[in-house]
Amino acid sequence: MSRFRSILFAIGAGATALALAGFGAAAWLRNGMWFPAETEAITVTSPTEAPVLARGTRLRVLSWNIQYAGSRKHHFFYDGGEAVHVPLDDVQTTLAEIARVIAESEADVVLLQEVDRGSDRTHRIDQHVWLVEQLGYPAHASAPYHRVGYLPHPTHAPLGRVEMHLTVMSRYALGSAQRQSLPLLDEPAWRQAFNLRRQLMAVDLPLAGGGVLRTLNTHLSAFSKGDGTLDKQMATLDAAATAAEKQAMPWLLVGDLNALPPGDDPSRLGADAVEYAEAVTPAQRLFDRHTSVIPAERFAREPEAFRTYLPFGADTPDRTLDYAFIGREVKLLGVEVVPVTTLSDHMPLLFDIEIP
Repeated sequence: MSRFRSILFAIGAGATALALAGFGAAAWLRNGMWFPAETEAITVTSPTEAPVLARGTRLRVLSWNIQYAGSRKHHFFYDGGEAVHVPLDDVQTTLAEIARVIAESEADVVLLQEVDRGSDRTHRIDQHVWLVEQLGYPAHASAPYHRVGYLPHPTHAPLGRVEMHLTVMSRYALGSAQRQSLPLLDEPAWRQAFNLRRQLMAVDLPLAGGGVLRTLNTHLSAFSKGDGTLDKQMATLDAAATAAEKQAMPWLLVGDLNALPPGDDPSRLGADAVEYAEAVTPAQRLFDRHTSVIPAERFAREPEAFRTYLPFGADTPDRTLDYAFIGREVKLLGVEVVPVTTLSDHMPLLFDIEIP
């Protein structure tokens, strides 16, 4: 082979290698990354024998960020610790206790955040399926908001496969369901590709005689540090609630909003104050336009009574991050924070409503 042909061969081999590498990277991106549409239908399991919710029925609703059954034993990397993966025994024990708390609450509708479905950090247990089977809720659905085939962060112990969902379980029949993407954190595209893709999960419960009760479940961005992301996400929640209101549709909205209630001074949190850098809490928009099951004046009058978030190592919660709002067509019958401090960094919010 002449020197010229050798050079051409080398160039061709290099180009082929680059092309193969490009195809490999494209295949990895296609199979390992997830880019959801703005709105997507959600698959719902609802057997025909599941009862239809009747107006006038007292409905008990529980909302809870279960921290993927990671337990309270571990100081996780995103909170300043080192822990990434959770020992199998801790996951199993925590899941069993979470199921016990939900069963004892006698909730008719359970709306959960941070539910792992096959993540490496929790030994690929499908927590949604496990809880449904243990608790016996006939109707259920879930939708992802963090899905990565392999996440190489943190470098000392990569997360690997991540699949985290919002979940609904119901004693009553479920109808249609939809996932709506929320605005992403203001960060580079490569970080967005690996990071959580927040969503609003809308699931309808048919009402006997016609109409539906719309449930809205969400978990808004953490660590936004006042970059405007939460304001945009709150605007999307407001729009969804307002749309239901305009149709005279009963609705409820729950979730971990990662924002303080109106009137709470973030400076009391010390170093954590930077996480709530907005001059006015982004949650103010929902309080101004909709009915919170815990009114703003109660947060001001009894600030400690409704706190739900526990920093690592704390025995009592130091802030409220979890909320519930209801529409005008819904009557509130009671509300409480369930004092469970040993299973998650959040405590459950439990409330009773009625559709008159």
